[in-house]
Amino acid sequence: MSEIIDFENFLSLVTYLSDLTGLSLSVYGDKGNIIQPATIDDKFLSYIKTSPMGRDEYNDFLKRCIGKAIQRKRPSIFKGPAGQQHFFIPVTINDLTFVISGGVYFSSEEFKDFYIKEGPSYGLSPKQIDLWRDKIAIRDYTNIMETSTHIGSLINLFLKENYEGNLNKKRYRLTKTILSLLSNIKLDNQFEAVSDMLVDILLFLFNVDSVSVMVKDNDIFRPKKIAGRLRENLKSLSLTTTGIISEVIEKQRPLYSDNTMEILRLGLPDMILSIYIFPIIAEDKVTGLVCIFNPAISREDVDIISELCNVGGFIFRLSRLQNLYGKRLKDMDILNIVSTSLCEVKEPEILYETIVDKSVELTYAERGSLMLMDTETPYLTIKAAKGVNKLLLNEIKIKAGEGIAGRVFKEGIPLLVHDIETNERIPFKKKPSYKTGSFVSIPIKIGERTIGVLNISDKITGEVFSESDMALLRSFASYASIALERSMCYSLAGHLRELSITDSLTSLFNRRYFEERFFEELQRSERHGLSFSLAMVDIDDFKLFNDTEGHLAGDEVLKHIANIIKESLRVVDVVTRFGGEEFVIIMPQTDKQEAFMVAERVRESAKTQIPHFWKTFPKENITITVGVSTFPSDGKEMKELIRNADKALYRGKMAGKDRVFLYNIPEVNII
Repeated sequence: MSEIIDFENFLSLVTYLSDLTGLSLSVYGDKGNIIQPATIDDKFLSYIKTSPMGRDEYNDFLKRCIGKAIQRKRPSIFKGPAGQQHFFIPVTINDLTFVISGGVYFSSEEFKDFYIKEGPSYGLSPKQIDLWRDKIAIRDYTNIMETSTHIGSLINLFLKENYEGNLNKKRYRLTKTILSLLSNIKLDNQFEAVSDMLVDILLFLFNVDSVSVMVKDNDIFRPKKIAGRLRENLKSLSLTTTGIISEVIEKQRPLYSDNTMEILRLGLPDMILSIYIFPIIAEDKVTGLVCIFNPAISREDVDIISELCNVGGFIFRLSRLQNLYGKRLKDMDILNIVSTSLCEVKEPEILYETIVDKSVELTYAERGSLMLMDTETPYLTIKAAKGVNKLLLNEIKIKAGEGIAGRVFKEGIPLLVHDIETNERIPFKKKPSYKTGSFVSIPIKIGERTIGVLNISDKITGEVFSESDMALLRSFASYASIALERSMCYSLAGHLRELSITDSLTSLFNRRYFEERFFEELQRSERHGLSFSLAMVDIDDFKLFNDTEGHLAGDEVLKHIANIIKESLRVVDVVTRFGGEEFVIIMPQTDKQEAFMVAERVRESAKTQIPHFWKTFPKENITITVGVSTFPSDGKEMKELIRNADKALYRGKMAGKDRVFLYNIPEVNII
């Protein structure tokens, strides 16, 4: 309010009227606080106030009479200290009140009577009465009342015109700024844009303390944008539709509260003493709230902010119309995107999830599932689901012809149900966990062969699924079937590749995979300046074992050794069968000493964990010898590192077998 009134001109007007009337005029606030002292000095009153008794008496008198004049709402005259008649002229603009005051005597006899009787108590000398009589203002009652009335009318008129003029200027500036902000709002993210706009306007144009723009989520309003001094205290605040919130929704108009119990019920922090809540209305519903905390805003500000929120609601409605207009085009765009995204997915599990995610996105649904016929059993099983925990569905198996999905699978015909409760063809009732009784089931086909069923239910909006939804899903299912067929081919190719890089006896990677993995580790270590180690493992006296126990027993030893090595290694290590009785271990980011400890653990495990099942082989345990080389100290190329690891292995054999040797460091190779 105060920033809309031109105080400088207001006080200048009072000064002018003081000069014009010859009256000593002072301006006070509604609490008795001095705003502008009189420019024409009342010397006699000033002298009276210099005494302690006069000063205290005058101040008490002033506050008491200002309150009375404001209550009366008209010029009033009260007899005060020094026997003066003080006039008080209240002037009001909206909720802001000032009081213009001054003092006179109605007659010379009135002054003389006070001076003789009470003057000595104020320190006045009887000899100076004539001197003081020349300094006082004398006016009759009628003159003072008429002058006071004219002064009040003139100042009230000035304040009204000044206030309305400045208010119109403020509204013009606000309107211009708001229109400028509105012109930059993009409808593709309307709530974000409107939230930002509202917050900026309230903070910078209305100087609010703290503000939160909230969006409705079921029966809870959650913060979308928070700003101001108390931002951190309000970031977790959500409001339920109770109390004043329910009233705002019902009446669809802004409401204010400074009720302590109401504020506590809202869950507001202690520093919030009051709140103004403005509704954002779209489609005749309250979809959001603007909450101003500890507000210091005028009625005019409330009106402007309310209209501003209405503009926000209008933008939401406009955006919805735009969205409805572009929905079909968007559906086609999504289909194109879906077809591309499905073709990019090769892994079956990811593809299943993608099919379900894209189908619910396409139809604006909350729930979906993909069921495929098991290749080993005559059952449909759930491969992916959304809106339901997949773990709860793992044991669900449906035969062709059973249930809704089973019937769609067997018949190969899409099914659209608006309401399961009223559909005579469906002998089932809606489950309590589902929001609506509307759903769509689409068969997934490769050529003429049905391989599964896609099920979609519960539109986000609560609406039923339409024929256009089903047509869109049928087109999507065609893309999905192509992607599923492609994934099957890819899985088969992946299986064949796995066979090509896996040793059939030990199930370890073979030499071909070793060379690929070694090359990758070599490049990575060179690029990042890292070390890695290579260990060559050879089974001691394996030829003798084969000769005495036979090749089948030898194969068992190879499998035992392979399993022991895998279980003894770290997750990052890679073990492969190099050929015959030899194995190779790649140990990324591992120096010599670390590699020695890993290799020693493998050697000890092999010696102690293989069960004694042989009869003729002369040794008590199966043992291994390990040779280790490290990049880059023992070589920077594959052949060099393999050759040096093999040399360390050979030295271990010559030293008695059953031991670990590091290339070029003989002193740590003693067992």
